[in-house]
Amino acid sequence: MTTRNGLAGDEVISALQKSIRRGKEKDACEFAYEMYITSPQFEEKLWRHLLAISVEDIGMGNPIAALMINNLNMMRKEFQYNESDRAMFFFHAIRYLCGSEKDRSSDLLKNIVIKSFAMGYVPEIPDIALDKHTTRGQEMGRGSEHFLHEASKVIPQAKVENDYKEQYEEIIKKYDPNHVVPSTFVFNPWQV
Repeated sequence: MTTRNGLAGDEVISALQKSIRRGKEKDACEFAYEMYITSPQFEEKLWRHLLAISVEDIGMGNPIAALMINNLNMMRKEFQYNESDRAMFFFHAIRYLCGSEKDRSSDLLKNIVIKSFAMGYVPEIPDIALDKHTTRGQEMGRGSEHFLHEASKVIPQAKVENDYKEQYEEIIKKYDPNHVVPSTFVFNPWQV
């Protein structure tokens, strides 16, 4: 595909992304504008790339970037393709991305996992995954107390100003699922 001004579409897309990676705001905006004026379909491709870039190249450098770009993408749809205000949203998105601290580790991790699987790697189920929500965990007798103290452990644990864990611990000491009121709502206990 070629653009409105005869440039190779794949090269324009590549130049857009490389410009954003290097924080070259004006260059990135020029390549984006070339995509925009080519066609509404190429504008869609532009936004798909901006969304991907917000995770692939910005990533943990600015975790809010993906939300910002998605919101700008939604906002631009309130304007017709031929309204100049519509273009303002990708200009703003690019400025935001160029100015953000960048981190490519999500993409690197994705590629590590994909290529490892392609070479035959299969993950092993760790013991911590076997809890009251799995068949093997139930067969091992792992119930709510195990879940409270082991399977629901989070790292790092935020400092909280409540005693809900202690309250729940007291509840499960008294709770018997075989002796509940008839109107008790029953949740599906299975993960899949």
